[in-house]
Amino acid sequence: MFAFYIRIINNIPDKILSFDPVFMYRQTYYLVNWGHLPVWDEISYYTGKIMDYHYAAPLMFYLTALLYSLLKNFGFSLLTTVSYAGGIYGAAIAIPAFLLGRELSNKYGGLLAAVLVSTAPQILVRTFGASYDTDQIVLFFILFTLFSGVYALRKKTISSFCLLLGSFIGFMLSWPLFSYTLTIIFGFVLIYFLSNITGKRFIKYEKIKTSLIKIKDLIKILIGLVIGLIVVGILTKSDPIGSLSSLLLIVQRAEVWIVNISIAELQPFSIFNIDGWMLAMGRFSIGDNLIDILILIIFSLLMFFGFFRTYKEKNLFKFSFLLTLFLVGVYSTFRGIRFTEFTTALFIIIISAGFGYFVEWSSKREQFLKSFSLGLGLVLALFAISLGLQLGQNVGPDISPNWDNAWSFLKTQTPEFSLVGTWWDPGHMINGYAERRNIADGAHCANTCMYTINDRIVDLGKIMATSNENESLELIRKYQGDSPKVYWIASDDLIGKFQWLQYFGTGCDARTDNRCPLYMMLGEQSRSVDNSGNIVLRSYGNVIVLMGEVPIPIFVQDINAALFEETIYYANGEVKIFKPTQNETQSLLETLKPLERQLNIRFVNQTMPLTVWVPQHFSYIVIIPQNLRNSVFTKMFMLEGQGLEYFKQVFRNEEVKIYEVI
Repeated sequence: MFAFYIRIINNIPDKILSFDPVFMYRQTYYLVNWGHLPVWDEISYYTGKIMDYHYAAPLMFYLTALLYSLLKNFGFSLLTTVSYAGGIYGAAIAIPAFLLGRELSNKYGGLLAAVLVSTAPQILVRTFGASYDTDQIVLFFILFTLFSGVYALRKKTISSFCLLLGSFIGFMLSWPLFSYTLTIIFGFVLIYFLSNITGKRFIKYEKIKTSLIKIKDLIKILIGLVIGLIVVGILTKSDPIGSLSSLLLIVQRAEVWIVNISIAELQPFSIFNIDGWMLAMGRFSIGDNLIDILILIIFSLLMFFGFFRTYKEKNLFKFSFLLTLFLVGVYSTFRGIRFTEFTTALFIIIISAGFGYFVEWSSKREQFLKSFSLGLGLVLALFAISLGLQLGQNVGPDISPNWDNAWSFLKTQTPEFSLVGTWWDPGHMINGYAERRNIADGAHCANTCMYTINDRIVDLGKIMATSNENESLELIRKYQGDSPKVYWIASDDLIGKFQWLQYFGTGCDARTDNRCPLYMMLGEQSRSVDNSGNIVLRSYGNVIVLMGEVPIPIFVQDINAALFEETIYYANGEVKIFKPTQNETQSLLETLKPLERQLNIRFVNQTMPLTVWVPQHFSYIVIIPQNLRNSVFTKMFMLEGQGLEYFKQVFRNEEVKIYEVI
């Protein structure tokens, strides 16, 4: 109940998180209204596409539709229902966490596993209610299939095998890459075999023979599991073999789809330092170095204690399983930050099992040790609960009236079959909120569309990054198909993401090539006012802006100050360009000379060969490098369409500009 509460505390009626949750909502909406999932998505990717559900298997949609059939009688809309469904699925992970922790240690390990998995920040930020996505149900089945696997391999009974098969069938219908835990269980059997044959000095033939007899029944269970999954896969049109091949592709080379390179949550990180290790263990940190490192040390010691006790007690079965979880957890981190939620779940199970063994060990000794172990568990639980409650108050649906107005405009003021283009991120919202066709939504439609996601990402980047408007128009027409109108979105979030638009669109990598610098967004840090309360100066770090009829940005380094070559600003709601000649610049410097003592600066004669865009809201400014000054995106977002012949602005606010392609 607590896990559910912290996941829905910020739920808002008829609001969910944008991006992928909107895709999940669309499928659920179709199921609720027409009684089955779509076999063809008629508005996605402008030509439509076959719905193969490689991205999201259908079980979650059916469960949510069932929940909606109950809640609609109490006035719940489908949007509100899916936001609560996400919270329910996220909270449910506490159950298999307890079962697995108890199976690998005892009830104390199970209880701590339930608490830590329910509250771990690295898990919570992906499993809260408004984030109606597959993460919740995937984590549930990862833990549940691991539990049923350990249980079945230990018990070796028909009922335990049925539980194992049933859990994997549920997983197969929930996530195409369900073979993730199947490989963990196969890996466990291999490690268990190796643990049995290794001796202090060398491997003996008798040990191999005995060990093979030990794992013979385990192999039979796994073979039965695979056969059962293949049969059920055929009946349900799932693809167990394809799941394994897809998993191997991600494990070996996720970058086969170039969009994965740009997704922030897939960026690599090092687990071999304190920050990386803390992240992989769930990010149980509050920003106090002493407390954070203390928690990290306690978690690490509990993991070690779990390995130590199982090995010393010669319980190679549990030792091998804990070791398998550890090795898979470490390797999962190599695939990027995105997979640390899996690593967190696996590591928490090891930590909790270690705690269970610590309580068991201390109970056989002095009362002080038993009290200490139970007290330690209570402190860890209260710490996690406090952290989870605090984080839960800061997650929820994203709210942006500017984007809501943009979706409303597209939905109500454009022809029904219009095509809407932009960078790939907002594609699901174009479909789900604006109900219009798009060119790309997310990293999907790898091979099932007319053009692969790689083709689309390259073209979308080039349309924005090029300074050749004719090239942009030609690429847009390539995707127009039978759409009567095409609209294009330029939004402020692309300023920070432009590294990838430029990289994929032009091949120029700002990370390694100094010939392709990027936009630099600087937020306002402070301001100065005169005696009348009028703002006369705004500070943006190394750049200050003198306020007046024409804002004057000045770059300051140490005591030296320089003007910029060009300023784009607004006057009476219209965009203006201030680009003084050399003589005008000298005259301006003379005018500004009296400010040197007041601002403790010294003007230099050289100007910065850069453009500064000063928006109407002044909350940030953008420094535009020369290579991007004439890009289509600059003209769309900063220049409000000035200099564009084939793009007519039809909607604008501080975040979103929409153009009709003419």
